[in-house]
Amino acid sequence: MELKNLLRDYIGKNREVRIVYDIDRGEIELNGERYRIGELSFSEVGNSVKDVLKDLFGEYRTIPHTFNSETYENEKFRAEVLALGFEGLLRFKIERR
Repeated sequence: MELKNLLRDYIGKNREVRIVYDIDRGEIELNGERYRIGELSFSEVGNSVKDVLKDLFGEYRTIPHTFNSETYENEKFRAEVLALGFEGLLRFKIERR
């Protein structure tokens, strides 16, 4: 299954989603369920998540926190992202409002 379709299905069905992408393993974990998606860059995975959020919830604002963390939000959702490049992990926490 294509990454965006997997994300769209999962985020669309769940009120809260925790996403962890492990770049070394080429796996994405969605609320504890692991899927092999191959070796993608953090940008590819992050942009896929952001595209799906925009498709599902509409335009949102970006709130930068530090060099490796941001929040995306609007009246329908809030998503926090943390890139841990030294660990090879990209983490998202998405909650519907």
